[in-house]
Amino acid sequence: MSIRNKTARYLIVVVLAAGCAGCAIGPRYHEPVMELPESYRSYKSLQEGEAMINLPWWGVFKDETLHKLIREALVNNYDLKTAAARVEEARAMIGTAQAQLMPHADLIGNFTQTRNSKNVNPPLPRDTSFYSSGFNTDWEVDVWGKIRQSVNSARSEYLASDNARKGVMVSLVADVAETYFKLLELDLELDIARKTLETRKDNLDLFTKRFEEGAASALETSRARADYEQTAANIPDLERQIEAQENKLSELLGRNPGPIERTAVLSDESFAPELPGTGLPSELLKKRPDIMEAEQLLRSANEQIGVALGEFMPSLNLNNFVGGQGDRFSEIFDSKGYMWTAGGDVDLPVFDGGKNLHGYEGAKAKLRQTMSTYKQKVVGAFREVADALVNIEKIKIIREKQENQVAALKEAANLSRMRYEEGLSSYLEVIDADQQYYESQNILARTQGSQVIYYVQLYRALGGGWQPEETGK
Repeated sequence: MSIRNKTARYLIVVVLAAGCAGCAIGPRYHEPVMELPESYRSYKSLQEGEAMINLPWWGVFKDETLHKLIREALVNNYDLKTAAARVEEARAMIGTAQAQLMPHADLIGNFTQTRNSKNVNPPLPRDTSFYSSGFNTDWEVDVWGKIRQSVNSARSEYLASDNARKGVMVSLVADVAETYFKLLELDLELDIARKTLETRKDNLDLFTKRFEEGAASALETSRARADYEQTAANIPDLERQIEAQENKLSELLGRNPGPIERTAVLSDESFAPELPGTGLPSELLKKRPDIMEAEQLLRSANEQIGVALGEFMPSLNLNNFVGGQGDRFSEIFDSKGYMWTAGGDVDLPVFDGGKNLHGYEGAKAKLRQTMSTYKQKVVGAFREVADALVNIEKIKIIREKQENQVAALKEAANLSRMRYEEGLSSYLEVIDADQQYYESQNILARTQGSQVIYYVQLYRALGGGWQPEETGK
């Protein structure tokens, strides 16, 4: 058979092998079937207006100072930088997997020096040398789609890592907002404590004066001083909590510990998030990055089953060599030293100690794990949304009642002081009314802080906060 016919036969084999490539084996991917709620318990999910789930963070939070802090965090936060680097790593893994689909060529060189035996017949030269150099090409034909499924798996891993990065952004935006609002709450509590300290100083001065005039006992003065010192002790404790929150927020911003600028006050609700709507439960599956991440990991695990099945099948490898050979180094470059080889081999696993079987069982177990993880993410997401909605609904009622309570206790504190100065009541009534008023103000401040934070938690539960800011913002 002529060289031309041999070459043609070889090319036919290559074409047929390439045509068979892509016949992937393994299960087809199907989206998981989940029973989705029509609404979040008693809360109506269908509402007029734009859904909160579609609002970017700068459209939810109205405070410009908070906007600046979020922008800084999105640029400097180290967890987010780590997540972005993971995305680049996963992108590189796609290229690594795709490279297996292509032929591999290596430039090789070989030198062998042999001392021959004198006992061979016919006799050989005592010392012989062998030189060769050229290109060695190897190509595993993806007959069963094993390599292609590996590429698909890597691509799903990449998409999962990108959604994980978005998930870090969601958590970061929410953490910055929650910490900021907690700072505003503590600022309000500190303001209340300082104003209450002034009131209790007035009470102490009043009791001291009456004691000096013989109209009050030392017990009254001692109780008044005890209340004053208790409030005075609350101030440095609140200052300690404020600095701790500032340090926490500084870490989120990628800064060293230090003060945080803020101009808003918690009693001003103009910056608080609005709730025009929440979106359909089914929409949540397409918006929350952690759910989309879990689904991409599910896709990757499904592809890995096909990869594991491919290990049971015969593999077809085509290889050839083009170069030169000779007994001397100079001979490999002349026309007589030119040579080539073309061929291939089929490798069919027969016995591997159960390696491929265990790999296949492991891949199926991995798929079951990722399926359970995905469904748990979905169920957990609906729970988080439902919890945030009921918190928002109920705390509004709680705040209204507490505001009424604070107003009533303020009036009671003023009346008790007037009655005491007129000699109509004891000092215990003044101290008791003052203590109740102070505590009710603190409780209301915490409720105000929780109310805003519950909106942030709803925004987090809906998967908001990962959208890139528009140009010019």
